[in-house]
Amino acid sequence: LDDEHEGMKRMECTSTRQLFRLFTEHPQYKHIWPQFRQIPDSSLMNAVQLRRHASVYMAGLRNIIHSMSNEDELILQMIRIAKAHKKWNIHRRHVMTMLQPLLETLQESNNGQMDEELKTAWTTFFDVIADFIEIYRN
Repeated sequence: LDDEHEGMKRMECTSTRQLFRLFTEHPQYKHIWPQFRQIPDSSLMNAVQLRRHASVYMAGLRNIIHSMSNEDELILQMIRIAKAHKKWNIHRRHVMTMLQPLLETLQESNNGQMDEELKTAWTTFFDVIADFIEIYRN
């Protein structure tokens, strides 16, 4: 995974749609974050709060990916992500639930194409993040 990959660039443009898909398929997730609780489902796709959260989400992924070549920086980024997720009581299962909407959105943004290598890379990436969050929590 690296941010030079065309799919990552397209993901940045479609991250709002990805989160909307997540909240549509898992409406209970909308209640994890206070900024989404009062937004009716019919208004969610156009909500500023969703776009802001999508931007923060993609920045977090990008920061981890950028830091992969520097172990100290990677640890700092992973701790930052773990702290934020612990604060909102986000667990491994929540993180892993985010994977499928990401893969679907990535595939859509790549003309329906998704090779196994890329799918495996994203799955491993999310596994590592989810495991780190659980380790940090304990």
